[in-house]
Amino acid sequence: MSYAIPDTVATKGPFTPMRFEATVEECIVTHGEIPKDLYGGIYRTGPCWKRPTAQGGTPLLAMDGMVQGLVFENGRADFRNRWIRTPKYLLEEKHGRSMFEYSDGGFGDYRDYGYGTVKRTKENAHTPQGTNFINIFPHRGELVASGELGSPPNVIDPITLETKGIVDWAPALTRGIHDQVCFGDGAFCAHPKWDEDSGTLYGWTYGDQKPFVTMHYIHADGSVQSRPLDDAPYNAVAHDIWLTPEWVVMPFQPFIIDAKRNAKGLAVFGWEPDLPVVLALIPRHNLQGEIRWINTDLPPQYVMHTLAANVQGDKLVLDAPVFQEPPFPMENNFSPGDQAALFFSNAASYLGRWTVDLTTGETKAEQLSDLPSEIGKVDQRYYGKGHRYGFQIGGQPKRRGMRMDSLIRNDLDKCTEEVYRIRDDKGLAAVLEGSFAPRTIDAPEGDGYFIVPVAWWGERKGEFQIFDTDDITAGPICKIELPFHMGWTPHGHWMDFRD
Repeated sequence: MSYAIPDTVATKGPFTPMRFEATVEECIVTHGEIPKDLYGGIYRTGPCWKRPTAQGGTPLLAMDGMVQGLVFENGRADFRNRWIRTPKYLLEEKHGRSMFEYSDGGFGDYRDYGYGTVKRTKENAHTPQGTNFINIFPHRGELVASGELGSPPNVIDPITLETKGIVDWAPALTRGIHDQVCFGDGAFCAHPKWDEDSGTLYGWTYGDQKPFVTMHYIHADGSVQSRPLDDAPYNAVAHDIWLTPEWVVMPFQPFIIDAKRNAKGLAVFGWEPDLPVVLALIPRHNLQGEIRWINTDLPPQYVMHTLAANVQGDKLVLDAPVFQEPPFPMENNFSPGDQAALFFSNAASYLGRWTVDLTTGETKAEQLSDLPSEIGKVDQRYYGKGHRYGFQIGGQPKRRGMRMDSLIRNDLDKCTEEVYRIRDDKGLAAVLEGSFAPRTIDAPEGDGYFIVPVAWWGERKGEFQIFDTDDITAGPICKIELPFHMGWTPHGHWMDFRD
């Protein structure tokens, strides 16, 4: 069956779908040279519209996942992108049409997220609805693509990008916001952290029913330890965490999720600023040990993506871009029938710091920068070991939101920042989240390269810009071009082949 690409905010501009699979060997370098010490890949995943839902809609979070990989070896780069062949994707390929009707797929306005419960039929009764396009990260020598709420993650081959199936630890995962429809149909988080020395992956599942969050520690041998957080205060969107040498720090913030809101004519997400910000300090090395709950007096702020966690004496220092309210369209800012721009057009965040006194439990919030920024990354070799350096994409305030046009390198010890503007006001482009690649496998923290994908959707081309972390203000040392629009991807990671 053939379709026209619909004219919606989720399918035009930077969100214009790349609906084909491509292989580009020996990519063209238009500026500089690819560092020969880069040996590994930068991987991205994102939503890509393939066909309308059963209701005819185009909810962004119901779209199929597309994984991209740019692999480096000896000064050469090869690009591939492939559909992520989830159970949903395979079922719809078999029937040649959409097989799902969503409780938030028929509003026809800002409420259509595609995270709501689907109507079960004879054909889709035992097929998970998830699409696994939120993030992709290395684990146990392979890549894991996760979708956060709808289904267990998929394993992706780092060279061919072939979907190898559901992770073998899927049966240990728990319910997200949807009932499980088959064996192994659990959900997994978008932003786990890991210990590159032990291979342990620190993840979780969250939902709208008690216990709200269940922790899952996946070890290098594939075994899983789990623990429900029975004292979790409410149904927060548990999107990201901080990792310290001793704890997983899980923030509960007044951005909530509840699939039952759809039946009330509301979006699946809600903002309830009267709820307190609560921090759970969960033991890293003894998951069944005592959890310390910090009931903060922080203002109703929202951290979507964490940056760095450091322990300084009796102080826990948590750095992240901080919103005053989430960048998602909800009833506090929109009315039925309203269309809404996506993400950073709705709100601006600024690098902030939450400090917790571990002796008294007292907390304070402060703003570290006047430059809007988000989608922060660090040297992932140092997850849980403390960080001095962070990298973000940012720019300038723009109406309610912010313009994402620059790369920022933060020195969190000195509270300073370096900035390089990647695009000007004339270029129609999406500057996407980048990834850090170390110069050598034993390089000091933050010493290496930062690779930034840039979707020049106005010119229908893609680009990867490589910066040397010694001085990002000097501009990219290399630009790698793709001869097509590369689509929008929210998250991804570097995978090193050198060890």
